[in-house]
Amino acid sequence: MALRRVPGSRNYRADDDGLREIGQSAAMSAEMVSVAHRIAGNAEAVGHGKYEADAQTVTVGWQNERRRGAVVRESRQDWKDWRDAILVRTLAAMGTRSR
Repeated sequence: MALRRVPGSRNYRADDDGLREIGQSAAMSAEMVSVAHRIAGNAEAVGHGKYEADAQTVTVGWQNERRRGAVVRESRQDWKDWRDAILVRTLAAMGTRSR
């Protein structure tokens, strides 16, 4: 475990190995998919289209590592959802609600 000094911070030290382990864990994958399903469900309740959530590997981190994530996409498109930006509004509402 090597702690790395983060530029711009006086006291914080990053543990890249720990973050990598968390980001690649099965528990993180399950949590990300769970959140994506909630987003898709909320967008579907508000909009007219059909939304789905899937697990997806993403490239992130200081060394562009492959980590687990999720994606929400509109599987059956509806022009009203595109015009009203349903996914963007759903995410904004969920962020406000959690505070």
